[in-house]
Amino acid sequence: MKTILLQTTIGDDGVLKIETPTEYKNISAEVVLVIQPAEKDATSLGYPLHYFEAIDAIEADDMVERPVQGIFEDRKPIE
Repeated sequence: MKTILLQTTIGDDGVLKIETPTEYKNISAEVVLVIQPAEKDATSLGYPLHYFEAIDAIEADDMVERPVQGIFEDRKPIE
């Protein structure tokens, strides 16, 4: 018995296609398939490496403050 760990994507149609070479040829085999959704990390979602660690390190006193925006003229509402 041989265990092979693969990471793959299941398509929008819900069909999982597996193609992997093995040393076994022309035999009958039992295949056990366990589907476990992969956890997405921050980098796979587009965030830079260690992004959230850096955000956690920011102290509340270091936060950027938005200055007062001033007084704006009154405008007619959009209809």
